[in-house]
Amino acid sequence: MKRLFVLLCVWVGCMAPAWAHKGSDAYLDVRQTSGDVKLQLSVALKDLDLLLPLDANADGNVTWAEVQTATPAVLALLQAHTGLQTSAPGCDLRWRFDGLERRSDGAYLRAAAQLQCAAGAALAWRYTLFREQDTNHRLIVTGQLDGRDLLATASPQQTTALVLRQARAAAAPPRGRLATLLDYLALGMHHLLEGYDHMAFLLALVLPLQLRLGPQLGRGSTPAGQPRPWMALLRTITAFTIGHSITLMLATFGWSQASPAWVEPAIAASIAATAMLNIFPLPKLRPERLALVFGLVHGYGFAGLLLEAAAPSGLLPWALAGFNLGVEAGQLTAVTAWVLLSQLVVGQPWYQRIVVRGGSAVLVLLAGYWFWLRVA
Repeated sequence: MKRLFVLLCVWVGCMAPAWAHKGSDAYLDVRQTSGDVKLQLSVALKDLDLLLPLDANADGNVTWAEVQTATPAVLALLQAHTGLQTSAPGCDLRWRFDGLERRSDGAYLRAAAQLQCAAGAALAWRYTLFREQDTNHRLIVTGQLDGRDLLATASPQQTTALVLRQARAAAAPPRGRLATLLDYLALGMHHLLEGYDHMAFLLALVLPLQLRLGPQLGRGSTPAGQPRPWMALLRTITAFTIGHSITLMLATFGWSQASPAWVEPAIAASIAATAMLNIFPLPKLRPERLALVFGLVHGYGFAGLLLEAAAPSGLLPWALAGFNLGVEAGQLTAVTAWVLLSQLVVGQPWYQRIVVRGGSAVLVLLAGYWFWLRVA
């Protein structure tokens, strides 16, 4: 069992990418100008490289010359995996290259299309890019149609097209507040559970807590003056929630800014510091205080997705509320999974030595590797 647990820790560490909290996302901006509809689709070069050999010489860098060479194939790929469902004439979708743009996780290729659809025509969006290659991929749709804000998410796996506009412009908007909240709740939960660095930080927080289910619930041996394990868990998770909620809100509404250039390494450093304190604890340092301070840093990481989506101001509060609720749901799911998994070994005499100290050492090495990649 000890060997199995150590191997599991190593396997989890090796599979995690360097820019772990930022998932595979693409962005569609929809704008209506003088009756025409303009679309801009941005897809990460690192994601496109899964489908096409953008890095032709396999040197780890995609050059401008390589992008130019691959552009016709990329546009053909987008043409095959995107589309509009409408009965209106003159609404043909034809992508053209519109340049490159820089986002927090790297370079994106931007394609544009100009549609001359009949006024008030129903529009639905079909998107199947990366359906077979990445089940975690999401498309974030923003913009304005008929004077109404548009904000939604789409998955390549969904079987129904995303409704952008109903048949009559005067009808109620298809993507209202409730739909936005539910969409972003799912996106927030998805973002947390696939964000390996946030998951690693949560693991570092809960590793030293010997949480037991059954008759011993709420009991457990703790140093004098320290809270019981379950109370410590409640305080720690609550503090982390408060911390990242504050900066997530501040950054999303533009009241505070933080560059990914320091946020990304700081997130990695927070994992290393928390895990190191599991090996060399400081009795006077309460875990909830640590979670609160580092939660402020992680909140800026969570905000990156909403900021890059450029959500319309009218729906932004609903997107923020849904996303934050989704993050909390993902957090509770992750912690619950760990509690259930740890029941297999929490009662063993070697738990503190192998699981807490050994697992924390793995997290320190992993976080150090992430930190080096993010500052290199």
